Amino acid sequence: MTLSNERGSALIITLMLLLILTAIGIYAISISTTEMDLALRSRVGTATLNAADSGANAGIDRVPAVFPGLPCQSPIQPLGDSSSYCWTSRATGNLTLKAGFGSNYRFADFEITSQGIAPPQFTGTRGVQVVANYGPVPMGTMY
Repeated sequence: MTLSNERGSALIITLMLLLILTAIGIYAISISTTEMDLALRSRVGTATLNAADSGANAGIDRVPAVFPGLPCQSPIQPLGDSSSYCWTSRATGNLTLKAGFGSNYRFADFEITSQGIAPPQFTGTRGVQVVANYGPVPMGTMY
């Protein structure tokens, strides 16, 4: 081989290295984009679950008042991160005895259903169901 036959080899090797580095760069960008998407979905899911939990707590705070109806009959309450919640509650009709209270006292069960709604730029909902005991409620003749 003579020197004139090897003149373009440095250019070909450089182009191959550039192609390999470009492929590695595209792979790294793809991985980081996927990770960012997963982190965003996790954040939105957590915000939506926290909104549903807030709605359940709002329903518990209003026991023994009952807000029946279709889901989200209560006004939709916006939260600081733009997520929101709505809830319904109903009396189950169960009156239960609890240890430490006489037979003239019962506890009423209320079922609260809350729905957390993702911020407006995202889609998604999460639901939470809670059964809350209210009482003691006097029952019977009380003597």
